[in-house]
Amino acid sequence: MQIEPPAEPAPASPPVQINPGAENPAWSGLDLLIIALVFLAALFLFSGLFFAVALRGSAGVSATELSRNPGPQIVVPSMTLAYVAMLGAMYVLVTRHRRRHFWQAVGWHWPSGWWVAYMFAGVLLAGGLAQLSRFLPIPKSLPMDRFFQNPQGAYLMMLFGVAVAPLAEEMLFRGFLYPVLDRWLEALFMTPPQIRRAAMSLLVVAGWGYAGHRFSLPRTFLASIVLVLVIGAVYIARSPGRHAQRLLLPGAVLVAWGLAARSISDPVFGYITAVLLIVAVALGWVGWSRPLGASAAGTWGRLLAVLITSLGFALIHSEQLGRAWGPLLVLLIVGLVLTLTRVVTRALAPGFLIHVGYNLTLFVGLYLGTDHFRHLERMTQ
Repeated sequence: MQIEPPAEPAPASPPVQINPGAENPAWSGLDLLIIALVFLAALFLFSGLFFAVALRGSAGVSATELSRNPGPQIVVPSMTLAYVAMLGAMYVLVTRHRRRHFWQAVGWHWPSGWWVAYMFAGVLLAGGLAQLSRFLPIPKSLPMDRFFQNPQGAYLMMLFGVAVAPLAEEMLFRGFLYPVLDRWLEALFMTPPQIRRAAMSLLVVAGWGYAGHRFSLPRTFLASIVLVLVIGAVYIARSPGRHAQRLLLPGAVLVAWGLAARSISDPVFGYITAVLLIVAVALGWVGWSRPLGASAAGTWGRLLAVLITSLGFALIHSEQLGRAWGPLLVLLIVGLVLTLTRVVTRALAPGFLIHVGYNLTLFVGLYLGTDHFRHLERMTQ
């Protein structure tokens, strides 16, 4: 009886050669999801705590009235502590689990020499966009105006907008989100099958977002629970496989977009859906064409990473701006400038300085225009 030699294992497919200029973060998309969950849980916890304290100290104010208009005395400390929890989760993730130096891993790199020039660039950006806003449909009254009903609230918002928000937002979007997108999208554009799957995924996201935007809140919430259970079951079934991690993050994004779509106005939602469909068609066209080289894949991947990062930065402020497309366009331009600064300098601190200069200019203009916050009614005049 002749014993046949064991069959040789099939050769493994060669790894995708990523553009050497691509970002190489020490964290993954799943790590980003964990950080986002830490932030949301901390925000829920601290908001409830400060709401209870404010409700006890506000005689004659019902819980319903306070929930409709929480005020900066609740929002600012809650957001600040939630950002601290988020930054703490980032630090632990990088230093304990990834064994990396934190500031070096996030690419902080404080600019030497004329670092004030970056803050002055933020001043120029604020002045230029103020001129552009004259030609845009900017509502006279925005939801965020309720945080400026008295001088104490205005000072709290100024402190938060200059000392807290720039660091936290730059760390989240340009420090953690952009490098992951840059690395993933450059690899994506090197493999046509993945491009085609990405195009199909965007079509699913657009359809799911449309359902979430049109359905009533109970139906959307119920459908999201069913979707979470289905995704969780598939994830558990495939957890031993190497693709399990790739399933959880897109599923979480899909659910989050379906729920977030309800809070977006019809025009803004229409623009986002149109962008999703255009990108899906473009990806489908690229996916059925010949594979891109490393240079072309790097260019297209980076452009899309910059756009997604900037769009996400604008959308987190949509509720404060009443979901009006004029102010959102202004913030999209701000996000593009900050993200492109991160791309060009390959550092996080320059964008942080521009962000501080931009916010500081807005608050100084408001401070002077309202006579040191003594006549806040001028904001809507």
